[in-house]
Amino acid sequence: MNRTEANIIVTRDVSEYRATIPQCVNEDDVVLEVGCAQGTTTRKIWEHCKDVTGIDKGKSILKAIENYPEIRFEQMDGFDLSGIRRLGKQFSKIYIDISGNRDPVDVLRMIRKHEAVFKPELIVVKSSKLLKMLRKFTIWDDRSMSL
Repeated sequence: MNRTEANIIVTRDVSEYRATIPQCVNEDDVVLEVGCAQGTTTRKIWEHCKDVTGIDKGKSILKAIENYPEIRFEQMDGFDLSGIRRLGKQFSKIYIDISGNRDPVDVLRMIRKHEAVFKPELIVVKSSKLLKMLRKFTIWDDRSMSL
């Protein structure tokens, strides 16, 4: 599939983020989770897909490697697209959890970079601040809007 834009789902918290997995991930998917921490969500994704890789720049990933040896985890920054490309995978879905306190601009920048490089079908993001910001937006449609 030669996609230029991914569908993007923005979730508020970890329960919503994880609730997307059985609905959005299927057995043919190759998934990247950015910000996997101790690997709990990555393990849940693994149950539904062909292949998953979890990455995190923090030391908590060492716990993920220890707890889930059947899953590939790499300690790297989610903005290191060259390093992620060296993993040698074409990701069909990308999950991003880079801290709910992160500025929405940083989250949007990461989404755009991953979308441009990997061209996934879907990106799922956990960011309460981004969701709050998006809820303020209205999409203009002059056929149905009246202010």
